[in-house]
Amino acid sequence: MRSQRSLTAIAAVAVLMLALTACGGNHPAEAPGLPSAGPSSAPVESTAAPSPSPALPPSPTGAAETQVIQGSGVYIGQIDNHSVEIETEEGPTAFELGAGTEDAPELLEMDDAVVFAYVEKVVGSDGTAVQRVLSSLSKAEGGGAAPAASALPDTQTFRLTLEGMEEEKTAALAEGEGYSLYVFDIFSFDAASGKLAMKVDPGYYAEIIKLPADFDLDAIEQEGKAELAATGKVTALTREERDRRMSGIRLYLTAMGSGLTRQVAVKEVDGQGYLIRLNIPQREASEGFGPHVYASLDSLVNQ
Repeated sequence: MRSQRSLTAIAAVAVLMLALTACGGNHPAEAPGLPSAGPSSAPVESTAAPSPSPALPPSPTGAAETQVIQGSGVYIGQIDNHSVEIETEEGPTAFELGAGTEDAPELLEMDDAVVFAYVEKVVGSDGTAVQRVLSSLSKAEGGGAAPAASALPDTQTFRLTLEGMEEEKTAALAEGEGYSLYVFDIFSFDAASGKLAMKVDPGYYAEIIKLPADFDLDAIEQEGKAELAATGKVTALTREERDRRMSGIRLYLTAMGSGLTRQVAVKEVDGQGYLIRLNIPQREASEGFGPHVYASLDSLVNQ
């Protein structure tokens, strides 16, 4: 009899267990405000991201770090097809022509006052070299030219390449007939005749003549060729070759004979033309004459 009741109890427990298992699989909705029974009532860690605190701004990209710098100065001239030189507060400074500025040099003359904008780009593996790339370059509003000769400093330092080495040389301001220029101590300068000659060998010289406003460039070219023909074959330098010597050169003729080179050039400064004759013997002083005389002639400004 006891065995019968035990079997009945065991059967009842089994039925109850099956009922509880079936109820657990259906997950019935819980009443609002009542905790769920069984294991599901245990706190479960939420997988949702916590509400973030105010985010820090992202680190700027390389492009955002590039700062556009505004500047002004005096246009010196074009160095090559992709760079120009401008006199700034730091002295003569080279700038690369960036996108949109490739044709800007065609609208400028030497000694034009200019305004510009540029960015600095670090070049080289060591990160010490900086390249200045122009994003804009134009003549200053009002078209003002360089300061008058009276506003120029008494001396100026130039960088010259002498015997393959770059050196800094100082020149003093001198006045000619209607113009000024910087003269190195190796030269004497006669303002009346416009003659710039080497002290150690006066056979090396340049003559400067201020041209009238209506000068005829073609006529000067023909006269120059006839003048130089007595020395040797006359060659007209290309624009690129002219720019390597001086800025603002509109004509450059050269002839080489026995131990002598003679040259005739026309340089224009802010619309004013100058005829320049150079006499260059092939003697000991030849190496230093060219760099010094070209730098002096290129510093010429109108009075």
